[in-house]
Amino acid sequence: MGLLLPALAATAQSDSTRVISDKRLVKMLAKASEDSAKLVKLQGMTSQFEKDKMDAANRAQQSADDNKRAADRLADNPEDKKLARKARGAAKTARSDSQKARVAANKLDDLNQDIKKLSKKLEKEQTDLQKYQAAQTPAPAKVTSAP
Repeated sequence: MGLLLPALAATAQSDSTRVISDKRLVKMLAKASEDSAKLVKLQGMTSQFEKDKMDAANRAQQSADDNKRAADRLADNPEDKKLARKARGAAKTARSDSQKARVAANKLDDLNQDIKKLSKKLEKEQTDLQKYQAAQTPAPAKVTSAP
């Protein structure tokens, strides 16, 4: 009876430790899975952001070309109010489109940074998970042969 009580206490402690470690393992797996899904979502958004950036850059270039043509026409006849109005409007459009192109480029850069950070975070989580699982796996018993 004296030997049974310490063995039961050790088993109970081992079971509670195992439950705690199982909960921690589940939390680690859930976090890694969540971050992995988030990474896939962000990577899926990349092509749309690249397309938006290219479209905005093309619009900005077109607006800049239109602005140059309007300014050239106004330079030929600086007294024409109608040409001055068109040149002012073209300049406004060019300014607006160039700002939109910069915003689109910044959004793509931010998305790429988020992907890079999340990839590093996920890599670290997976490394920690592997270390944790290795620590939880009992070491194989050494088999020794008797001489």
